[in-house]
Amino acid sequence: MNLLKGKKVNRVGKTPIKKGDVIFYALLLVIPLSQILIFYFGVNFQSFLLAFQTVENGNLVFDASKNWNQFATDIQTKIFWTYIGNSFLVYLFTSLAGTVLATLFSYYIYKRRTFCNFFKFVLFLPSLLPAILLVIMFKGFVGNGVPTYLNYIFGIDFSQMEGGGNVFLKQNTTTIVLITIYSIWISFGSQVLVYTGAMDQISPEVIEAGKLDGTNSFSEFFHIILPSILPTLGTFLIVGIASIFTNQNNLFNFYGGGGPHEHYTIGYYIYLKLRDGEANYPYASFIGLVCTLFVLPLTFGVRKLINKVSK
Repeated sequence: MNLLKGKKVNRVGKTPIKKGDVIFYALLLVIPLSQILIFYFGVNFQSFLLAFQTVENGNLVFDASKNWNQFATDIQTKIFWTYIGNSFLVYLFTSLAGTVLATLFSYYIYKRRTFCNFFKFVLFLPSLLPAILLVIMFKGFVGNGVPTYLNYIFGIDFSQMEGGGNVFLKQNTTTIVLITIYSIWISFGSQVLVYTGAMDQISPEVIEAGKLDGTNSFSEFFHIILPSILPTLGTFLIVGIASIFTNQNNLFNFYGGGGPHEHYTIGYYIYLKLRDGEANYPYASFIGLVCTLFVLPLTFGVRKLINKVSK
């Protein structure tokens, strides 16, 4: 008892936090907290206010009626619903199809199969190169290289077809499919990296126990690996839902501001509105607010469902 005399010990027996440590950690948090307050809460609060404002004579005034009337006009047009449909289709392909393929590739790399390091390099390469460079390479390879290769092997002359054989000059359904495939490809790197890391965290004893029970690669993947990384998969799916109406599907990288309206997503539409000038900022913020109100309950619903499945 004499040893404890004059010393502070809390009820659970933990060492009390020193005042100097509190000051040190508080100083460490100043910069990240400032960034969150300014670049997240500050920016989003300003965007929230813009949704209820309009530009008159070069000045912002609180009047949401103009934004609401313009939005009511847009939703009555068929092309605007095409933008919405494209946004959901892009989510289905990039998030769902992309997640399935990335999970399979991650498992292949996790098992250290043949050429796994080469595939890891190729899949992660898009994360290292500039986006515009990747688009130029992709358009050159798919638009010119592949038709030339098919002409050499099978004798198919694409030069006589519309657009001179270059699919990116036609701007049809095939073009948007190829652009979506490109979006899936460039997202592989980060997903494979995260999924492989999650698989590496699985206890080796669990894998060994499965082998002793006679599991093969198929049953190991579906009964051990997949349930173990389900929270990680759920995170990507939830983030994908939250970004349904902000994903522009790399259309600006391919088309700049001149993409065909049939390929628009809501994210690309909003981006072009902002690009056209400050007068469109309030309406773009209004669309963003409406999309947030729609996606918010959907995001929480999917999150609740995934948490329930993960238990």
